[in-house]
Amino acid sequence: MKIHVLSAAAVSAVLLAGLTACNIAKPPTAVSKDKYTEVTESEHQKLPEGLKLLTLDEAQTIAVQNNPSFKARYFAVSQARAQYYRRFAGYMPTVTATYALNSYHSHGYTEDAGQSYKTYTSAPGMSATLLVFDSFQREMNLLAARHAWKQSEQVEQDARRLLLQNVAYAYNNVMLAKARRTIALEDMRYNRQLLKETELKYGIGASTLSDVLNFKVNYNNAESSLYAANYSLATSKYALAALMGLTEGVIPDTVEFPAELSADGEMLADETVYLDAALSNRPDLKALREALQASKFNYYSSIAAFGPTVTAGIGVGYNNAATHYSPYQYSGYTQNGSVRRNRYSTFSSNVNVSWELFSGGNTFFNMRASQAAMEAAEYSLADTWITVIQDVRTAYENYIVSLKTVKLYQKNLEAVRKMRDLVDDEYEAGNCAITRVNEVQREFVNAETALAQAVVSLHNAKAQILAATNAN
Repeated sequence: MKIHVLSAAAVSAVLLAGLTACNIAKPPTAVSKDKYTEVTESEHQKLPEGLKLLTLDEAQTIAVQNNPSFKARYFAVSQARAQYYRRFAGYMPTVTATYALNSYHSHGYTEDAGQSYKTYTSAPGMSATLLVFDSFQREMNLLAARHAWKQSEQVEQDARRLLLQNVAYAYNNVMLAKARRTIALEDMRYNRQLLKETELKYGIGASTLSDVLNFKVNYNNAESSLYAANYSLATSKYALAALMGLTEGVIPDTVEFPAELSADGEMLADETVYLDAALSNRPDLKALREALQASKFNYYSSIAAFGPTVTAGIGVGYNNAATHYSPYQYSGYTQNGSVRRNRYSTFSSNVNVSWELFSGGNTFFNMRASQAAMEAAEYSLADTWITVIQDVRTAYENYIVSLKTVKLYQKNLEAVRKMRDLVDDEYEAGNCAITRVNEVQREFVNAETALAQAVVSLHNAKAQILAATNAN
């Protein structure tokens, strides 16, 4: 009865494996071409049609849908699932069909040699063997394969976790480059205005040529910063496009980003809340837990290899033989040719018990190797457990410090802005040297840049803590 139940389970598993066959989209046609200029528009993997504003959530969703490295993980899961279903075959019988066609010729050349004849034999047959008992190796291997499958699923989820984090970092780099570009343009506008005013004063003798040249140099430096910001913006968008799986490698200029990142942050709960969440949710930790279980069942299977194995088999066959005798003459006696047929069927059954008593230590050392792998898996799990704790604590502290830094730089920027306004008024009144104007403008640009970097660091810290706890 047990055999019938297991066989039914095996059939169900095989059918389920067929029903859950891979139905994932193929890579874009563009990647099959060896010349970029030969790729048509329709063959590229692009952003969704009609997309005008690319938010972080939208970028992460597109990356999960299109990123080739992440999508390849799906097939690792499919492979592990197929290996699991393959283990059910051990509960099914092995059925073999055979067919043999033979011929035998005997020729007599003398009277004493006897009568010549030809025999033709055909023998179709079918046999089935079933492993009845193998000291529970099948069960252990099946459970090990199941946990290996679950491990691959968690590895896929961990790849998703890291992909979302990387997309957030790339997206924030784009926003930082945009902020630097805005700062450079504002610096150019400020120095252009002072340059025009100084040129007018120089024309009436109220200013010196060195003041004019000073603001020209400042303007050129600001323009150089703009070039650097444009380059950083382009390369950051390239990196983001690659993560989103866009085969053109670019994000069209028609697609806009938010004007700026929010400088607002939220207060975090107690650190232990995030530690508990990480230990419960991190897929890399779950994957190692599944790997440990798989290694345990592999170890149990190696122990079961010391036990006996019982197999049962049946066979049916049919033999059809036809012998053709040639005419035969001996001492005046004549025997005419004839045909004789011989047909019979066969049926066999057997039960075999085997127990390996000694194999040069092969079974023993295989068990010791499996035991060592199990123990190594325990330490790998412990190492990752500690790493997860470190990740959460680091991300937690990073977010707190980043939030405080943003608040500090906001106050600093406001103070520098007021100071620059005062210095501008003093310079207009002739009560301030031009070196002080240059100095305060540099401080203002630096304060703007520091705040922009701090805001991006805050959003990166948010992405870091989300990834550390797998809260995405």
